[in-house]
Parts: sequence; C-alpha cells; structure tokens
Amino acid sequence: MRDFVPLRYALALEMGATPASLPDSVGDMSSILLLIISIAAPWVVQLAPPRQRLIALVIDIAVLLLFGIFSGNPLGMWQFWIGLIIGIVSVVLYAQMGSRGPRRRRWEDEEEAEPTGEL
Repeated sequence: MRDFVPLRYALALEMGATPASLPDSVGDMSSILLLIISIAAPWVVQLAPPRQRLIALVIDIAVLLLFGIFSGNPLGMWQFWIGLIIGIVSVVLYAQMGSRGPRRRRWEDEEEAEPTGEL
C-alpha cells in the first residue's frame, strides 16, 4: 500500500520538491475531511426523502470518488471505516430513540373507559 500523498503534493514531489518542504498537516487535514465525509454519508441518505434516497446514495458515492481522485483511495484508510461505523451507529441509535412503541389515541382511551353516568 502506497503512502498517502495528495495529488497536488505528489506532483510537487515529481517537480523536484523535497518531502521535508511539504507541510505535515496535509495528510492530517485529508484524514479529518475523510472522517467527516464518512460520518455524514449515512445521515445524508437517512435524512433524504424516501423517493430520493437512491439519489442521495449516488451523491455519497460520487463524493467518495472525488476524494479518491484528488487525495487517495478511501477504502483502504481506517478513517473511512471508523467514520462509517460511527455514522451508521448514530443513525440506528437516533432511530431507536424515536420509536417508543405505539401511541394510543385519545378516542381509544375513551372507548375502553367505563361509563360513569356523568355527562
């Protein structure tokens, strides 16, 4: 597996720049960006309207492809998988918090109540 070097800096290395002259924060920033993208990807699909979820999934894949073109293959990076796991778990936990069971409607409560004779 090759070292993670963004395209811009790979070209700079080919043009004669030394690795010591490149900033160290380039790889760190790309890692943070990949982590944010992979955490947001499940939320983008979840928050899309049901008829547009396929389009949201295609857009997520397109963003990952663009990241792969300009920075490096995200599938081999641990930041991608950790972010994806965090995103999926957060969506599942959020969905579980919203499902408290079936709520009873007011008219169902009134039908089951015993008559008191009062109006």
